[in-house]
Amino acid sequence: MFPLTEGNKHVAQLLFSTGTCPRCIFRFCGVDFHAPYKLSYEELFNELQKFLKTEKGELILEVPNPPPKKIRLHELEDGIDGTDNQSQNGEGRVSIIEGGSIAFKSSSPNVCNVCLGILQEFCEKEFIKKVCQKVEASGFEFTNLVFSVSFPPQLSVREHAAWLLVKQEMGKQSLSLGRNDIVQLKEAYKWITHPLFSEELGVPIDGKSLFEVSVVFAHPETVEDCHFLRAICPDCFKPAKNKQSVFTRMAVMKALNKINEEDFRKQFPCPPNSPKAVCSVLEMECAHGAVFVAGNIFCLEYTYAVNLLTFLKKLN
Repeated sequence: MFPLTEGNKHVAQLLFSTGTCPRCIFRFCGVDFHAPYKLSYEELFNELQKFLKTEKGELILEVPNPPPKKIRLHELEDGIDGTDNQSQNGEGRVSIIEGGSIAFKSSSPNVCNVCLGILQEFCEKEFIKKVCQKVEASGFEFTNLVFSVSFPPQLSVREHAAWLLVKQEMGKQSLSLGRNDIVQLKEAYKWITHPLFSEELGVPIDGKSLFEVSVVFAHPETVEDCHFLRAICPDCFKPAKNKQSVFTRMAVMKALNKINEEDFRKQFPCPPNSPKAVCSVLEMECAHGAVFVAGNIFCLEYTYAVNLLTFLKKLN
């Protein structure tokens, strides 16, 4: 069952028109049950398009500050002449329906302007299978695992920008949206990926497991998206010897909590612009935690398993 209702339609239209993916739209609409997020991206995209279509079968994209009607009609003529207009969420023809609204005839999804692809291709079965292949090739033996992820810090900046946009629009309807009303990206990612990992590897996900699979995501536009925060809140970004960049998640969140809405809007677009690239996997690691046996520390990596067994035999 599609989780959005008529009450969510305006927010969904607004976010979709600016290039936000279906799963992020769910997050901003407060969808806090797991099932909808687990559907394939293609299925979600098609269902969202159906939900946003009018009775005439056209997909309405209401932009926050639409251009004058004359300009939009001119764009329509360009499209008819053979030059396709582009939406931030994909490619397709733009048309004008009664009332001057923009209708999007067809589209193919581009990189989400909020999650930068994390809730698109990086939580689909194909990607999880690739990670599991790496895990199996590592030679580790395990009966459960904990899966941890690290996301690019500017995701917090982009989410903040989208939140300010939605908050402003909902305020016009005497409604409110708090930061805590948005489903956290990591929570949604966990809901989707944990069952896929368990299914693929045949073991449960356990937060207390000593075996950890970690994936670190990166994005080339991190500095570009975050540099204004350092200029406004320099005390939040102090260099550290063990950090490659001052733009850590904690530093960015600290700055976002300090900056006021007006200053943020002056420095960063609301809604956030479409990114130039998708996220990439910077590194993936498999590791066992250390255990203590008779005062000795053992790292339960596969290469040390024999040494541990030998030591235990000596104790007997």
